[in-house]
Order: sequence, then structure tokens, then C-alpha cells
Amino acid sequence: MKNLILHRCLIISAFLAIFLCTGVAYSQNQAKSAVEPPIAAIDQKFTTLFARDCCGLTGADGEYSVLLPDGRTVWIFGDSFLGTVKPDRSREKRIPWFIRNSMVVQDKDSLRTLYNVIDGWESSQVIPPGSPKGKQFSEDSLWYWPGDGFVENGTLKVFMSAFYQATAGDWGFKWLSSNIATFSLPDIKLESIDHFSYPGTKEIHWGHAVCDGDENYTYLYGAEDKSKNLYVARAPKNNILAPWEFYTGVEWVGDPKQSMPMLSIQGSEQFSVFKLNGKYVLLVQEGGFMAGEICSYYSDSPYKDWQNRKVLCRTRLPENVASTVNLFAYNSLAHPQFIENGQLLISQCINSFVVEEVFQDASKYRPVFLRVPVDRIFEK
Repeated sequence: MKNLILHRCLIISAFLAIFLCTGVAYSQNQAKSAVEPPIAAIDQKFTTLFARDCCGLTGADGEYSVLLPDGRTVWIFGDSFLGTVKPDRSREKRIPWFIRNSMVVQDKDSLRTLYNVIDGWESSQVIPPGSPKGKQFSEDSLWYWPGDGFVENGTLKVFMSAFYQATAGDWGFKWLSSNIATFSLPDIKLESIDHFSYPGTKEIHWGHAVCDGDENYTYLYGAEDKSKNLYVARAPKNNILAPWEFYTGVEWVGDPKQSMPMLSIQGSEQFSVFKLNGKYVLLVQEGGFMAGEICSYYSDSPYKDWQNRKVLCRTRLPENVASTVNLFAYNSLAHPQFIENGQLLISQCINSFVVEEVFQDASKYRPVFLRVPVDRIFEK
């Protein structure tokens, strides 16, 4: 149980951390948001689609998505529950309790979960080289949590952040490195894992958003470990393994130590940048666990002049649980390939501050999807 408690702390404060200064961030954003934001509608189709009780993924967080060339979408998840959910929505503590990452391939309304089974042991889809098999978890001393993904030269690329258990105790974890996993298409088989080493004056977890809407460059985004300021780098189009350039606020340079924030906010570590209606849109959750604001910015550029901060909506918790007292929503992400009737699809991770609740009720660790009007992003 101690390891599970550690893991839940990691979700809140490491790779999936949102706000280490929640109170400060929320008070600042309250001042910015004089008008109460609209209430977003829950998208019941997608929320129900990922509320599965067997035969693959039954709960996870992360929720990145990548549109594949053949029209399918691959969903990229962090810690993932498998097994069977009982009719009362409870989960048994199987061995392993969960795996560190998985993928789900969506083909219309059909879902197929991708993960490894090694010597009969359910394991993550992507495992760091040399990582030993865990006990309660598929990897408990060295593991990958995924970031964003994109398609390059007919392959699927997915960022992976490596973490390891550095010291004993609930806060003994450390971020280790940024990596990228390459998968063949259309079969989505792991081909290689490449490691990036771009140390800066700040610890920046690269790959938490990717935008490939530009003709010449793929833009790569990261969040600063402590403040959650957002940074940007770029690589030549169709060559992510080429040396990166980093934005200083004035120019692009090859030295990551000169990188400066492209946007200074207290926001979620996972966020989205995408091209829509001829503009670049940044969607990020701000404002704290219990009253998070899902905000958008837009620009003519994928790396500067972010403007028109708009509070699209507040986060929403599941509607079908007996109590939401201990629940929080985090790391909201956009999925523009599923825009329908002028409505943008947004996912939220859901979790509980009380560990046992995610076993007592599977709905307390399943994504909730929202819909907001696209026009709201561009309103002045």
C-alpha cells in the first residue's frame, strides 16, 4: 500500500503534477476571471466509451490522443488498470495492481488495448531498458510515463519521461530523462527508444505537448518542474532526432541553458498546442485541483505572442458517483480531431485524494470528457 500511496503522490506532484503553488495560482486566476466561466457539457459518448469493465483498459490517466494516417486514433495513457470491474464498480487488487503506460487504438466505436505480457506478467507498453519487474506494479523502481505523440515519416512517435525511485519514502522519486518511442504503422509495434539529453538551468520535462502544424519545424513543449512555466523547442520537420533549437524569448539557439519561458503561468504540466482556423491554440488547465479553470490562448505563431486568455470552462467531476468530496480533475487536454458541431472535445483525468476510493469505485479513476464551443476560443 505504501507504494500505491507513493504513486498517487507522483500523479499529483511529479509527471502528472498540476500545481505546487495551488493557492497562489488560484487566487491570481480569480483576479483574471471576473466573469464566472460557462459550465461545460459532459460528452457522454466518450465518457461512456472509456468506462469499460473488462477486456483491456478499465481506467487510466494521461489521455493524449494522436490521429493516425488511416483515420484511427491512438490514445496514450499513463498508469492503467486492466482486469475486470465488478457490477458494483469495484476493482480487486490484482497483481500487478496497474501498469505504468498503455495505448488504446480507437477505430470508430471499437477500442483495443495495447500492453505487454512478459512471462505471464502484465507489463507496460513501453519499458525502460534494464528496468526490473516490480511487485505490485509492472515496474516499481524505473518506469516511463508518456507525453504527447505525433506521426513522422509514417511512424508514430511518443515522448516518454523516465522516473526512478531514488530514495525511500513517499517523495523519493526523481525525473530521469526525456525519451521518444517509435512505433511502426499501421500495426503499432515498438521499434526503438531514443534518449534526449538537453539539460538546462531549470529542469524542464520536454514532450508534454507537440505541435506539427508548421511546414518547416515540429514544435516541442515542456513544463518547468517547479513553477510549471511553459517552454518551447523545435526540430526540423520529419527529423525529431536532429539537434533541437530552444527559444530564448528573442531568438532560437542550440544551447538549452538559454531557454526562457514562452508563457509564465501556474498551469498543468500536461497541455495541448494545436493549429485550428489558421491560428495556433494553447489549451491548459489553471487554477487548482478543486476549482480548475480550463483556459485557452491563441497566436499566429506556435512559440510566442500568446494572447486572448479565455476561460473556456471549469473542470467537472463524474456525475455517477455517490460522493465527489475527495475527487479532483487534472491535466485537461484537447482532442481537435473529434470536433463536432463546432464543439471541441476536452479530456480530464479524474482521481481521489483517498487511495482506496479508486478501488471501491472505478469511476473515480476514469476520464471525463467535456465539450466547449470552438468559437469561445476566438471571442474577444
